[in-house]
Amino acid sequence: MKFNQRASAAAIVVVAATSLLTACAGGATSSVTSAAPVAGDRPLVDKAKWPSATPERGLARGLTLPLEAYMQTFQETVVLDGAVRQLQERCMADYGLPVQLPVEGTNPPPSDNDANMERRYGLTDREAAAAHGYGLPGETTEPVRQKVPELEPAEFEVLTGHKLPAAAAAKGAPQQSPERARDSYNGKKLHEGGCTNWAARQIEKPTQDDLTFVAELNGNSFTESMKLPAVTKALGEWSQCMDGKGHKGLTTPFDAANRVPHVEGRPSPEEIAIAVAEVDCKTQTGLVDVWFKAESGLQSALIAQHRGTLDPIRSRNGAAVNAAGSKAGR
Repeated sequence: MKFNQRASAAAIVVVAATSLLTACAGGATSSVTSAAPVAGDRPLVDKAKWPSATPERGLARGLTLPLEAYMQTFQETVVLDGAVRQLQERCMADYGLPVQLPVEGTNPPPSDNDANMERRYGLTDREAAAAHGYGLPGETTEPVRQKVPELEPAEFEVLTGHKLPAAAAAKGAPQQSPERARDSYNGKKLHEGGCTNWAARQIEKPTQDDLTFVAELNGNSFTESMKLPAVTKALGEWSQCMDGKGHKGLTTPFDAANRVPHVEGRPSPEEIAIAVAEVDCKTQTGLVDVWFKAESGLQSALIAQHRGTLDPIRSRNGAAVNAAGSKAGR
């Protein structure tokens, strides 16, 4: 259902335990290991490109579903992952091993959270449809890339709590060594699981199970909403409208998205035509408004049913964000 996968900032921080696992083979020792930008003079993080909390244009402008109150926003994800990264760096410095790990928030997703309101019900912004078809503005922009720090063996052990297999180091394969790291470095005992796990323990982020639970409710409400009489009626009217514009046989807006192939950055006239027609027919039939109201009712019912699970998830997320600001020194 989601148009584009979230490029999670968490993936950047996790590099300390994945990509970095293979970056420490041999070489001269340097006083500071850094993650430097590879994108020329472009800033690593441009907050102006971060998604807004709610859609700012089109038929979905200002719409927020009830379950969004329990979702982690992109900004919160960046705050949490940034705090963990800073704690990792602080921990490494305590061992006399200053490193600069890749920063988060460099390549934001198109939507602020998993609801993906901008395109939850298909295209909703006529201006964007006329310019990009089913593509995303800026999709041809080269993503910001960061160099992965090349860690020396001692740096790697202190960071991860494990040794790097020689074979993995030679082949560049992201493998976790089963062999535990040395017990201490510079006279200081290593943390269990290295600085990576130590930093994670300082900020009790919502678990993956927490995030998955909310995401599953969000997905279920969308699927079930398509069966509601008000939505099926509005979809039928939308389909008839599309028939009248020469785009026959489309049952849902997602059928329209698959009607013509999309070439990144180069939407064809055919793609533009069906994309614009899709939005125009939604305007004519009121589909987005009908669908949003119907699904909001479903989500409110789900929240009431699962409040005992959802409220603690929201509390944990809020507490983690507050702790992140405090422990990372922000």
